[in-house]
Amino acid sequence: MDLRALATLVYGALIALGGIIGYVAAKSKPSLLSGGILGAVIIMGSVLLFSGNPAGLPIAVATTLLITVYFGYKLLKGLAARKPVGRAAGILVLSVIELLILFFVSPGVR
Repeated sequence: MDLRALATLVYGALIALGGIIGYVAAKSKPSLLSGGILGAVIIMGSVLLFSGNPAGLPIAVATTLLITVYFGYKLLKGLAARKPVGRAAGILVLSVIELLILFFVSPGVR
């Protein structure tokens, strides 16, 4: 089993789950929609990686970069306003770890 594909699958599931939790906790339809769509796209990228299709990598990287930039912005905005930033920081760290795995783990590492 490819470590990149597995990490991407877990990350995509966590993003989708985060969207569901955001909806349940705060009735946030944007969280549900964005978490569901972005999580599904990342999971699709992981399925392509599992199957050996190289198209999965740019799909996973682009989607993860989008999430990283968004939550980096949310973190900086929250810090500037002196508001709690735990959720944004957590998602940002998780996204950076995913990017590091995608960029630096060799395709065949199990």
